[in-house]
Amino acid sequence: MYLGIDTNSGLVYEGFGAPEMPSIPTPSIAQAKLIQSEADWGNLPHGLCSSPMAWVFREDSFDPVTRTRRGRLYEPQPGQGQPNEQRVAPHPYEDPLTRQVGREGRAVKRMNTFTACNPLLLLPNQGQGMTLALGSARAASGWRVLQTEALANGCVMVTLKSLSAFGILPAVDYAKIDEPFRPAVAEAIERVLNSAFRESSISVVDHCRAVLTVLLSRWLVQSGHENAKTLGTDLSELAKKTELRAMECVAKAAQVVARLHVRGKPNEQITKGLRPPLDGDADFALHAVGLAIRDFGWAV
Repeated sequence: MYLGIDTNSGLVYEGFGAPEMPSIPTPSIAQAKLIQSEADWGNLPHGLCSSPMAWVFREDSFDPVTRTRRGRLYEPQPGQGQPNEQRVAPHPYEDPLTRQVGREGRAVKRMNTFTACNPLLLLPNQGQGMTLALGSARAASGWRVLQTEALANGCVMVTLKSLSAFGILPAVDYAKIDEPFRPAVAEAIERVLNSAFRESSISVVDHCRAVLTVLLSRWLVQSGHENAKTLGTDLSELAKKTELRAMECVAKAAQVVARLHVRGKPNEQITKGLRPPLDGDADFALHAVGLAIRDFGWAV
C-alpha cells in the first residue's frame, strides 16, 4: 500500500500499485523518527521539504482519555526520488469538476511517496516498547509503541501511548506556594518536564529525586512543621519527616525514588548487585512527583 502527499496542495493519495486514489477525508499525517538514543531527539526531521526521507505516521484514531493513537507507519518509497511525479485520479476537494483530467482520466501531480514501514517489523519485538517521536524539530511529542501489526493490505499499523509528562504531572497552582519558594519549585518541575521520556531513565529518576527534595522541604517549612534548615536536607530524611505529618503515601513514594536514585550509581550496581533504573522506574518516579503535588494541595 502506497501513500502520496501532494507538494503543492498537501492533499493525500493512496493505492496498491501507486498512490493514485484520493484519500477522503484528508488524514492527519506527521513525520516520525524512531528514538534509539538521546541524541536522536536532536536529529528530528524538519518537514517534507527539508527532510523528505523521514518516516511518516498516518493517524486513524486518537483517544484523549487513554492518550493513545492508532495509525499506519510509512517509509519513503525505495528507488524513488523525493518528490516525484505521479498520475492520480482527480481529487474532489481540489478539482470537483474534473477539469484537470488529462490522458487516461488522470492528472499529473508532484508528490512525496511512501510505502509500508517494513523496517519496523525487522526490529526486535517489531519495535514494540520502543519510542517513536512524532512531529518535527520545531515541535515533537514522544510515544511508546505498544503494538505492531501487519495488515492484509500490506500496511504496518501501530498503536502508540503518549509519553508526555504533561498528562502525568498536574498543573501547579503557584498561588498556593509561598512566594519565596515559587522559583525553586517552578525550576525543578520544569527540569522534570524537559527530561521526561527524552533523557535516560537514570536521568529522569535523578530529576524526580531533585524535585521531590524541593517539594517536601518547602512543604514542611511552609506548613510550619520545620524551620529553614530543612531546605538543605536529603530526600530520605525529608521523607521520614513528612511521614510524621500524616503524609505516608508521599513519604513512602519519595523513599522509593531515593532508592531508585542510588540504583543509578555504577558502584551500587556492582557492590549490591542492583539493576539500573529502567523506563518503568522512571514512570513511577514521575507519578510520585504528581502524587506529592496533589497531596500537598498545590495542584490546580
